[in-house]
Amino acid sequence: MRSLYFRITATFLLIVIISIGVAFLFTNQMFKRDARGQLPGQINSAIERIEQLYAVSDPASVDQYLQEMSKQLGQNIVAISVRGSLVTAGEGSEQLLNQINREQLSNVFNGYRVSINVNRTEENGPPAPFAIGKLVRLGNMNWALFVQPNRFPQNSNFLWTAVTLLATLLIVGSILILVAARYLVKPLKLMTSAARRMAEGDFTVRLSARRGDELGELADGMNKMAVSLSQLETMRQDFVSNVSHEIQSPLTSIGGFAEALRSEELTESERNRYVSIIKQESTRLSRLSENLLKLASLDSQQHPYHPESYRLDRQLRDVVLASEPHWVAKRLTVELMMEETVITADEDLISQVWFNLLANSMKFTPEDGNISFQLTERDGMAIIRISDTGIGIAEEDLERVFERFYKADVSRDRSQGGSGLGLSIAKKIIDIHGGTITVDQEADQTAGASFVIQLPLTPRLQSS
Repeated sequence: MRSLYFRITATFLLIVIISIGVAFLFTNQMFKRDARGQLPGQINSAIERIEQLYAVSDPASVDQYLQEMSKQLGQNIVAISVRGSLVTAGEGSEQLLNQINREQLSNVFNGYRVSINVNRTEENGPPAPFAIGKLVRLGNMNWALFVQPNRFPQNSNFLWTAVTLLATLLIVGSILILVAARYLVKPLKLMTSAARRMAEGDFTVRLSARRGDELGELADGMNKMAVSLSQLETMRQDFVSNVSHEIQSPLTSIGGFAEALRSEELTESERNRYVSIIKQESTRLSRLSENLLKLASLDSQQHPYHPESYRLDRQLRDVVLASEPHWVAKRLTVELMMEETVITADEDLISQVWFNLLANSMKFTPEDGNISFQLTERDGMAIIRISDTGIGIAEEDLERVFERFYKADVSRDRSQGGSGLGLSIAKKIIDIHGGTITVDQEADQTAGASFVIQLPLTPRLQSS
């Protein structure tokens, strides 16, 4: 019953019913008014005709003459002479006679025309037409002639009645439809206005979603869309700001040290140190550019994807061995606890995930710390847990660790050369393969970070 289809249908039927009812009542009153308006003229014509025909035909008996006229004209007739003679003709003449009083009779003999309301004897019968009394001369005697039609005239203008009925239907229906349309269109206008405001960049607009029909669902959807667009706009602004900042910082360093190299007073060691810094910042810019291109390629869903079967445990071992100089330099212990596991995936892309996660662990794990890799299979999924004994991730940062350029500690990350894109790239690659990557919140975060990656053993490409 909350469906918009039901409400529109019910509203239409209700409008039709109300319009027909109002039109019927109005037309019925018009019909009765027209019929009552014709009645006095018809009765007067009947009285004049009775008087004129009597004068022309000169019948032998008033009684027989009035009986014949009653049949021809369809009238109830009561005639009372000045001498007290009484003649009644017609089925309802006795009832009419009972309604005539002495005062009315006296007024007729004095030359006045009187009108008499006749009451029906039947309780549920239709209303009776009124009667008119008038003084007439029949032959050589004056008579008080009372005439009443058997029924209201039925010859009112059919065309006029039909036009009145249709016009009433049109007017009442139009008014009700306008009111109903205003009720139905008003939320649509509000939604149009809200959509226009969102198109202009105002994502703070909210619509009332208290209706239980499709319009309520649409309003709720637009509210959610406004929230999503607001979040996207915030992310876009943050992204532009972060990219600008990440690019400006090394460019400033490169420009400053390049200018310093112009000085002839620099020693050879200082010159070499400045050149080394310039090279380091250039490498940082190059790495940032590569990461941005990688993300853009992954987002476009056109990045080369070449799944093949290979040993995941061997890949993890190779990644750890390739990074050995870095974790050995910090005297870190790397543990590998892995089952022999074969998956079908893009080996180069998945390798990027392990390098990024291992680089993060090595970066934020202090000297003499531990990093562990655990690989198991369960329910058709390869489950990899990478844990370390580093500084961990604060609870308020858990929901945002995979956002682009997000850094829990900006100054700390920049000092270590991070751009905040490593985890974003890792998550994007895992999503493409139909897997998941999460931070294990049940682990003791004060003892380091723990990432859990689940990858399907067989291809399940996502179109994220």
